[in-house]
Amino acid sequence: MKQAIAYYRVSTGRQGRSGLGLEAQQSAVEHYCKANDYQLLNEVTEVRSTRKYRAGLFDALDLCKQNKASLVVARLDRLGRDVEQIARIFNPRSKIEVKVVDNPYANLFTIHILAAVAEDQRQRISETTKEALKAARSRGVELGKNGKMFLSVANRQAAEDFARKMSPVIQRFKNRGIITERAVCNELNKKSIPTFRHVGKWHRSSVHTLMTRINKQEEEQKQSK
Repeated sequence: MKQAIAYYRVSTGRQGRSGLGLEAQQSAVEHYCKANDYQLLNEVTEVRSTRKYRAGLFDALDLCKQNKASLVVARLDRLGRDVEQIARIFNPRSKIEVKVVDNPYANLFTIHILAAVAEDQRQRISETTKEALKAARSRGVELGKNGKMFLSVANRQAAEDFARKMSPVIQRFKNRGIITERAVCNELNKKSIPTFRHVGKWHRSSVHTLMTRINKQEEEQKQSK
């Protein structure tokens, strides 16, 4: 039987005390280990932001080296939120096999791509939010009570940008006869294409929202010609 070390991370002290998010990670990892004949030797839980030094993660990696075990995490973002962090962990020279439960067939190449896409999307949201707040300040708006409104505007713009990026993907699906929301949903999950929030899998509701945005953008583009 193969050996495994589990690593769980929650981002705040409040989440750590409440178990928010932790139970779901544990359930996913335990189910994966049972289904794939892994013996779960140890579990490391860390309550810390990815921006800070994470002793728990490196403890888990040391346990993997000592026991010649694989590191198992529920999701890629539990390891890190930028390409540099992921590259350090998924380094072939480390000789530590890392299994990501929500993308079990991902190899070193695809994991780096997914991390890069996630980082790019976060950067775009951040830039859009800053632009919206800057524009509000220039109009003399007091942001204290209106910050949530402008964040909502920024997120909506980021969602529109995401739809534009996904439009060619959806068009390729249509060319292959994949046109229903259910079929598109299955294909997106099959290819492990990240969702807008990079959390979990695609569902028919999220596909419906995406395709509605794309159709609206295409209609607006036709009208503008």
